[in-house]
Amino acid sequence: ATAPLRSRAIDRASMSAAASADAAKRVIVAGDARATFDDLVARVHTVHANPKAGPFDAVLVAGRIYDGDAAEETMRGYQDGTKSCEVPVYFVDPDGEKGLEFARSAAAKRASETKDGSKEKGLLEIAPNVYFMSESRVYELCGGLKVASVPGRFDVLSYEDASAIGKSTAKRNGETTEDDVTSMKASFDELPKNDVVDVLLTRDWPAGTLDVHGREVGSEAKSASSTGSPVSRALALTLAPRYHFAGSHPFFFEREPYINVKTGSSDPASAQSWVTRFINIAYCSNADGEKWMHALKIEPGSAMDRALLCKIPPDTGPNPYLGAPGQKRRAADLQPDWRDGAKKPKTDARGGNRDARDIKGDLDKTIYVRNLSWDAEEGAIAEYFGECGELVDLRLARNRDNNRSRGYGWISFTTVEGAKAALERNQASFFGRDITVEMANAPSERQPRRPTPGVAPGGCWFCLSNEKDLHLVASIGSECFVSMDKGGLTHEHCQIVPVEHLPCFANVPESTATEMWNYIGALRRYAESKSHKLVIFERYLELLSKGGNHCHMNCVPVEADRAVLSEKIFKQAAKRLDFSWTKLEPPANAADAQAAIKSVAGDGEYYAVHLPDGCILIRSIERGEKHWMQLGREVISHLIKAPERANWQSCMEDEAKETERTTAFVEAFDSFDPMKQG
Repeated sequence: ATAPLRSRAIDRASMSAAASADAAKRVIVAGDARATFDDLVARVHTVHANPKAGPFDAVLVAGRIYDGDAAEETMRGYQDGTKSCEVPVYFVDPDGEKGLEFARSAAAKRASETKDGSKEKGLLEIAPNVYFMSESRVYELCGGLKVASVPGRFDVLSYEDASAIGKSTAKRNGETTEDDVTSMKASFDELPKNDVVDVLLTRDWPAGTLDVHGREVGSEAKSASSTGSPVSRALALTLAPRYHFAGSHPFFFEREPYINVKTGSSDPASAQSWVTRFINIAYCSNADGEKWMHALKIEPGSAMDRALLCKIPPDTGPNPYLGAPGQKRRAADLQPDWRDGAKKPKTDARGGNRDARDIKGDLDKTIYVRNLSWDAEEGAIAEYFGECGELVDLRLARNRDNNRSRGYGWISFTTVEGAKAALERNQASFFGRDITVEMANAPSERQPRRPTPGVAPGGCWFCLSNEKDLHLVASIGSECFVSMDKGGLTHEHCQIVPVEHLPCFANVPESTATEMWNYIGALRRYAESKSHKLVIFERYLELLSKGGNHCHMNCVPVEADRAVLSEKIFKQAAKRLDFSWTKLEPPANAADAQAAIKSVAGDGEYYAVHLPDGCILIRSIERGEKHWMQLGREVISHLIKAPERANWQSCMEDEAKETERTTAFVEAFDSFDPMKQG
């Protein structure tokens, strides 16, 4: 009696599987194609014609398909019919103000020519079969596939500027605003109750993707996770897409699937749950062999049998976005210790915990960590340093008023070897900041001896006598030299460095300052010859525990139309961090520049930004005051519209590529190099 029932069940399952196969859509997801759209179209043509792979219904590009400055040139052939896209292409990033203006103009022209008003809201057809997803909403593509898309890119400074002018500027530049998030949620709320978002397409990698994960991953992925977009994160959590694709980083990465619970229930068994797969697609036609096209055969989830939709793969992990950013699963047992659940400790007048516990463990196995991000909680810190060895205890200093991290703490290990391994992470990037790691000392030993000016400590990267990365040196003068930045913001990002181990530009000898100033003038002229402007930043912190700071002035050529925004974006950053700049008029020479900086900072620590017009923004840093170590890189990365390059470690190259970059700069800079002039 049971055999016919079982047979009918198998038949129903077979029919369901066959229906799924018929309903499935074939989609290609590609990475950023800013200068390689023709390569992408050619590759799509090949796989589309291959019966084993195609045909395909759509191409989704997690980024750009043209350079904003060259959009018309790139797309001309596709508009006049000399080139064609056989498969509809949808992209999310117009590449700034010029690219956005082109997309709108091209779409208006195309609409007037075709008289076709049937296109879905928000889709701008800029050429036959080429569409810009111009609105933040859920689209229905390919006859049922739900694709949520956020146009443009996330810029933290623009996003946090809630003023009407700030929002209009962000929109004009093709950047994400709070309105985009509101629009997406409204669009999502309009979907029928059982509808499912099949694909979330964003340019930006979401923040905290790896806060919970079960595999070993490289430093590039960890950096991308810690510096990712909170907008992408929030939308991934709200929309619960089956796939989330991003294209902001130059490498391919696929994390293990994680569970979604659409109802908000914490019990996956009692709610209709499915998984999300997050994938970052590498840049199109990259030379590193990274995967830049991903083929997908997917049935629209809204029409799927619920049992098939909610089938959980064996390698599925928990949702990384359900906790606060930075809270990590593998160190969950190391929680903030308020005396085993006692009330929050009282604080003294200086803001310290009056009855704060002493850290457990031996002093010779305990490290002191500072310049921690405020977002780095005990769990994240414990996991990071737990990779060095087994921990005994962790104590994070907290603010008396709001219990917020004060940016420093102590960690004790079971072994000396664990502590030594942790010391190797000094100046490593963690949650977007270069942290300082040193051995914890007894209170009477915490005043380090001031280094002798001009004497090179053994580990200083900038001292030529230590012979570190000499292949990056591009020009050498009598008292200073120019070196390409290791992990530069751009391929011509360089640094002006005094030969002697001197702390800052304001305090170098007059002759050294003059030579450095000559290099600044030459680099400015060189940048202008290429329609760029030079933005310079210098961070002076004493760094006594490391032998003292070695002055280095970072020089970054920025496209002229973006460079004019330098002052504005640095002031936005200051407002966000609750400080203000003092603006100095352009000095006539090196001596005047030194005097002007000293008039604000004296002999103390400071941060200086030399703007393209010669003005200087200066901020004095008080002793013991917390400072954002990555300020210059972070701000300029947004200025050049490449926020993924804020972390220098994610921009590292091998020595061969560094040498190639240096050689190219030396040749191009030759006629401007003041050391080669008569």
